[in-house]
Amino acid sequence: MNTEKTIAIVGAGVSGALTAYHLLRKQAQARAIVIDPRSELGLGLAYSTPSLEHLLNVPAGKISAIPDQPDHFLLWLQKNYDAKATASYFAPRAVFGRYIQSLLQAVSGIEHLRTSVQSCRIVSDQVVLNLADGTELIADTVVFAIGNFDPAPLPGVAEETIANGVYCHSAWANATYAGLPADAPVALIGSGLTTVDVLLRLRETGHRGQITAISRHGIFPYRHAPYDPLSQSVIDGEAPVKARDLLHRVHQAIKQGGDWRAVVDCLRTRTNELWLALPVVEQKRFRRHLQRRWDVVRHRMAPSIADRIEAELEVGTLALHRGSLHAVLPSPDGARVQFRTADGDVKELAATRVINCTGPNMNYRRVGSSLLDSLFAQGLAVAGPLGSGLWTDSNGALRNQDELFSDILFHVGPGRQGTLLESIAVPELRCQAAAMATLLVDRSQTPAHAEQDEAAGQISDSDETKRMRSIRISAIDAMASL
Repeated sequence: MNTEKTIAIVGAGVSGALTAYHLLRKQAQARAIVIDPRSELGLGLAYSTPSLEHLLNVPAGKISAIPDQPDHFLLWLQKNYDAKATASYFAPRAVFGRYIQSLLQAVSGIEHLRTSVQSCRIVSDQVVLNLADGTELIADTVVFAIGNFDPAPLPGVAEETIANGVYCHSAWANATYAGLPADAPVALIGSGLTTVDVLLRLRETGHRGQITAISRHGIFPYRHAPYDPLSQSVIDGEAPVKARDLLHRVHQAIKQGGDWRAVVDCLRTRTNELWLALPVVEQKRFRRHLQRRWDVVRHRMAPSIADRIEAELEVGTLALHRGSLHAVLPSPDGARVQFRTADGDVKELAATRVINCTGPNMNYRRVGSSLLDSLFAQGLAVAGPLGSGLWTDSNGALRNQDELFSDILFHVGPGRQGTLLESIAVPELRCQAAAMATLLVDRSQTPAHAEQDEAAGQISDSDETKRMRSIRISAIDAMASL
């Protein structure tokens, strides 16, 4: 009797690739099938960039893909790319992608289906995946590692500017940069790391015109710089239950002489724990008032990139305006970009191209994914407590509309921001992938006597109860258990 299980991993970016890698590394007694239309595994959107100007925003000494080997990437980097690389070196993202691929090449047994999943359904304790090539795949467990989606639609964008290519919704599409005159003015909506990436790529492709960034907060990410680590965490012991208390602790530590980078980074190991200790109302307050402030200090720029941004701001080839987008209207030369300032005034500037750099859309009900639409329609998944991402438990199990957590549908990656604060950076993703593999390997190693009982059709009611796919848990208990 063939008792081998099938684990399907939907998505082959870093989250999916590392999950597959750890499954094989741990010798899972199961088929590991990765489903992704891309020809290459492990790159995803972030690490398939063609630009060597796009650097990691974490130094080499802190971005190993293997949690229990912190120097793994640095040693690989020194051997395969730059022998002089140090722990503080910021490597190109494309190089990190090759590092992930080297891990996959070190294990055998990963099956790759070059297609996408259109929908899924549960049938007799298994998952039936409907693929874009017209076939079906039956899996015992599915790990969704679907990565990020394009930004949410912006208000006031005229259809004509979309149709003629003046307004570009994706910062990553090659068409966004095609046919742009070198001296043409460009407007970027947003001022986060995506904006920085777009500016670098524009300059790399020969663009020398004026670039203007417009964002509600009017702040670029801060820069990385050396600092002396703190001897202990800013927040020890019991986690605060108010966002203002968290902020107060951080301010106090800085006032007492701690470098702000050291203060922020010392929270890294407890960030999600601290987040989950906040009641939902306090999480909403954080999202509304503190999220952007956290982002600019937490997700920092490599020093060399920060130097370039500051230099462009100084000479005026880059301008930053604080305001919210009001409209993108057609004009003979491209578009009239209108934005509303904090005073309520509407200002306008001209641009040949307007690029949406606002970051990925986390409203998974509106990202246009047929797979997610299928999960939501069947009640197999629900949005997180604040309405974004996916609601998962501490193992990444999907919660359904009946408040049950599945034991056959899981998620790793950005979608877990439905319940977590941090779930996009490699230090978090590598831990999620490794933990997911451990969970699934443990589950795949069925005791011999259980296999014999199952073959004889003698599973008792108590055994059946123990292997039920999900458990009922209240919203409050769910948050507490994460």
